[in-house]
Amino acid sequence: MKRLLFFPGHRILAYEWRAGAFRRIEAFEPDEEGREQFRQWLREAPRTPLQMLIDVIEEEFHIDHVPHVIGRERAHLYKRTARKHFRNSDYTYITCQGRERQGRRDDRVLVAGLTNPELLRVWLDILAEAQVPLKGIHSLPLVGEYLLPHLGAARSERVLVVSQQVPSTLRQSYYENGRLRFSRLVPGRYDGVAEYADFVHDELHQTLHFLENQRFRGHGRPVDTYVLADSDAHAALRERLASSAVVNCHLVSLTDLAASVGDRDEVSGPYADTIFAQLLLSRRRPANHYGLARLRHFFFVQRARVGLWALAAGAVLAAVAVAGGAWVRGQAYESGIVQAQAREARFEQLYEERLSQLDEFDYRAVDVKTAVDLMTEVDTGARQTPKPLMDTLGDILAEHPALTLERLQWTRADGIAEEGGRSSGLNTSANGVAGMGPVVEIGGHVSGFDGDYRRAISRFEGFVQTLRNADLGTVAVARAPFDLAPGSGVSGDSGTTASKQTNQSGEFALELRLTADDGEPADG
Repeated sequence: MKRLLFFPGHRILAYEWRAGAFRRIEAFEPDEEGREQFRQWLREAPRTPLQMLIDVIEEEFHIDHVPHVIGRERAHLYKRTARKHFRNSDYTYITCQGRERQGRRDDRVLVAGLTNPELLRVWLDILAEAQVPLKGIHSLPLVGEYLLPHLGAARSERVLVVSQQVPSTLRQSYYENGRLRFSRLVPGRYDGVAEYADFVHDELHQTLHFLENQRFRGHGRPVDTYVLADSDAHAALRERLASSAVVNCHLVSLTDLAASVGDRDEVSGPYADTIFAQLLLSRRRPANHYGLARLRHFFFVQRARVGLWALAAGAVLAAVAVAGGAWVRGQAYESGIVQAQAREARFEQLYEERLSQLDEFDYRAVDVKTAVDLMTEVDTGARQTPKPLMDTLGDILAEHPALTLERLQWTRADGIAEEGGRSSGLNTSANGVAGMGPVVEIGGHVSGFDGDYRRAISRFEGFVQTLRNADLGTVAVARAPFDLAPGSGVSGDSGTTASKQTNQSGEFALELRLTADDGEPADG
């Protein structure tokens, strides 16, 4: 709900705007009884901000030109300009309406003020006494600038609006390009629609003549005139206000205009006060014309109080939000703690189960090391096979046809023979050495030497040297084919002309110790 006080210069009227409908609720006369009733109404009314709209004869408007300045200098200059036109009144308002196009390009300003503020001060004192939050004091002709778009005259260069707010006065406001330039309130009495039409006609022509003399409009250029009146008076006004070369008259129904500005309550009668009040209250931040700071003190206090309440509410909401977020996070943490504790208990149970299973075995660290070393040796031995040795030995025997291979025994590094199931006694001392490969014992004989022992020995030594050059490992001669030492019992010539053939067989035995990386994996 919004409240408004309308002051037409004599009594004061109270309006209420509720649910889009605007209506007059009280009227207070300027006597002692009326002022007391006004005090009582203020005490019983809600403490919502209150606005005041005035339409008085004692309001004047002047057009002036001042140098174009900005900032603090502009405020001081405007204050001096207002004081120049209204020396005995603090209720003044000044607004810039553009700049001149020539010369110094000064600011063109409208200066408005009340010449007799004592009439208004009586009611303002009561408002201050009741500590009513007064939002602002607004001039009806200046509020009329908000009416032009609803009249379809927002783009008109020159507009004259004629309206009646109370029975005894007629308001005429002149606008150029949507800005107020001049306004006059004319008192008058009439009886009936015909006299009202004559009254409007006479005052309208006086105003147009004044505007022409004051050069507000060019010679011969028409002025769009809008007369706000009840539909019952349109016929008489249309007959009396026929359009001429200097004026274009438009009759506007108050009922249609009220619906256009958004008033849901039906307007009755010839008065347009509720329409201007509707325009004022529908504005979010209307300009404050005469509301001095000292008069709006309680409005500022209330706004500060509302701001503090809003700030406190925001702080409470923020605190609740933070506390709620902390509570949600705490719940999440507690849930995580419960889950972590459950996982810890499960892992401890599994650990205890595994530990109880391990406790059933009797083992020592030395046994574990021995088992690991044994498995390492087994794995190393299992990776080596006789195939690479057999391939190489076959190639070497092909190069030495005088030597015949009769026996080959493969013994792993752990001393267990691959063939025959017995260990070779030739490598007993080295079997336990880490990194050593299998031991291969090769046996055979030398043939075709026909008693020439040196040639046989030379063939044997060539065979041994070829084995060593093959880099299979360490080659040791366990038994040579012939023993040429003294007392060995060998007889005959060393050449081919020997008188007697030897019967020695030329048997030999070799021990080949392979390196650990020889051979290939048994499983590929």
